[in-house]
Amino acid sequence: VLETAIEIYCAILLMENPFPSSVQEVDWAKKAWTLACHHHNIKLTNDAGILKLIMARSMHIRGQFKSRARPIVATLFGFEMSADKAVQTKNRLLVSELKEDSAFIFRTHGSSLDEHTGLYTNPAIQQIINEVLFKNKSDDAIKWEKYYNPFPTVAFALTLTAIECAIDEWASGSREMITFKEDDYSGVFSSHLASLNKFSKAAGELDLLKKLLEQVYSMGCIHAGVTVKTTKDQKKAIPSRAFLNAIRDYQMADNTDSY
Repeated sequence: VLETAIEIYCAILLMENPFPSSVQEVDWAKKAWTLACHHHNIKLTNDAGILKLIMARSMHIRGQFKSRARPIVATLFGFEMSADKAVQTKNRLLVSELKEDSAFIFRTHGSSLDEHTGLYTNPAIQQIINEVLFKNKSDDAIKWEKYYNPFPTVAFALTLTAIECAIDEWASGSREMITFKEDDYSGVFSSHLASLNKFSKAAGELDLLKKLLEQVYSMGCIHAGVTVKTTKDQKKAIPSRAFLNAIRDYQMADNTDSY
């Protein structure tokens, strides 16, 4: 029951808020315990010790995203560890370029925001998600599909935050460990979540964010070696022009509003 409660608690964090307040942690731990007991069709009371074990996963789940992000970010974006001053300068410039207008969330980078393409489809995003939640057929996102399909917007925002934290580690030119702490990154997380919601609003009835998150789940299933279940709605192709227009509207809104 405890193992199930922990898995459900992590799902709640990734659906609601990975940087919970102490009150939220207690409430969600109790909820997870109740749901776990219901899942196993038994009645067990919790106590402070059990709740503490469950709540300890808050920091752990954030740490998983960050630890997976570090090597993936270094490899995919081209950071290099070196004592060479020229290489360190290159790393610092790369940090600046990737963080300008959150360029790292795009698949390909142009010289300006208008020239970036592939919004929210940078390969690093899916790779990190795969390694945290879709490692194999028995991983959490497969086992608890009802919580993870479509992939939670909150978890997607946490992935972007972990990527940004991993990029920040190269700000000096050499990688320096940065703790993925609430004080430093809960605000960054909130900004990414707000931007995702703005993108969803810009797409309107096309519901592009939901379709993107459904695709994230499907790709995760493929990585885990699980047959992907495709619904009738998922089979409908989105016109390319509609997708581009939604991105354009999102970018225009992002240029007029504070990020």
